[in-house]
Amino acid sequence: MKPYGVVRKFFGSKLPSVRQETVGIDIGSYSIKVASVVRDEDKHILSAYNVKRIPTDGAAPGKTEKLVRDALREVDIRPAEVNFSVSGSNVIVRFISLPKMPREQMENAMTFEAERYIPFSVNEVIMDSLILDNSGAGQMNVLLAAAKRDIVHPRIEMLGKLGLGVNIIDISIFAVFNAFLSFNTLADDKGTVFFDLGHSQTDVLISTGSIPRFMRLIQIGGKDVTAAISEDMGVSMEEAEELKLKGDEESGKKTVQSTFAVLDELVKEMQLSFGYFENRYNKGIGDIYCSGGMVYQAGVVEYLQEKLGAQLKVWNPVAGMEVSESLSREAVEAAASRLTASIGLAFRG
Repeated sequence: MKPYGVVRKFFGSKLPSVRQETVGIDIGSYSIKVASVVRDEDKHILSAYNVKRIPTDGAAPGKTEKLVRDALREVDIRPAEVNFSVSGSNVIVRFISLPKMPREQMENAMTFEAERYIPFSVNEVIMDSLILDNSGAGQMNVLLAAAKRDIVHPRIEMLGKLGLGVNIIDISIFAVFNAFLSFNTLADDKGTVFFDLGHSQTDVLISTGSIPRFMRLIQIGGKDVTAAISEDMGVSMEEAEELKLKGDEESGKKTVQSTFAVLDELVKEMQLSFGYFENRYNKGIGDIYCSGGMVYQAGVVEYLQEKLGAQLKVWNPVAGMEVSESLSREAVEAAASRLTASIGLAFRG
């Protein structure tokens, strides 16, 4: 396994032009998603994937190790190295303006300047930065990302126990964004929104063209819907989760009411994010793309569209890819919205 200081983090190259297989692992709070992508000249081929549900009692470190091992073994993925993502409150992203300088000089400066922008000591985090573009008047726009070492290092150690080295560490919503950019271009006259509706949180990214301008974590997700159903209907969390996904006609109305109450709070936070972007960049919001496990719950996307007053596009990261003959394209596309981050991770070399 590579030592921590050698692991490339957050911003790096995509797959090289030579044939190579790369594996991305997205360890969420609800499931573990793995994707193996082969690039052969100009073709991207999804060679294997898996979505492994995490038991409702959660996954302690030892259990996570077993679940990752099983997720790989079940689909016969045997990589030497993997790319993985991090997210949550211990991951900080800042968009800052600095005087123009070469990248190497900026990286040296960040060692001393970063604590002005992040709430942690630089000794507590792994950190990376990226020059986005020039902002005029001798300034440049820079993206600064940091993740607490105490969430990153245990994951590297866990993968090491499985005999897996780590090539790249990314931030989940950036992996989603990179997956989209691999096959699509974006206009820069408006903001394009990406939000990933996960189990424990919703990640939001807004870009102008291919340049990210805003990123935010909203701590509202599928588990909050499950908790609301559990409380409103007086059932266990396990029963509430089942009702959320496969509710019968009798319980359907109550389930919908509980779901929409949570989504109303999410909409408020989204609207605040849109307003911040519009005020800072003087550009409106254009297309909105969504992904994540919550898009599979009946009525969620339609309700968000109604409340936001905009069309939401549930996008398919596999649309521009070939799929191995050993896989069912229909089955892949049925799981595609859950695979956006793991596929985005696998697109990086």
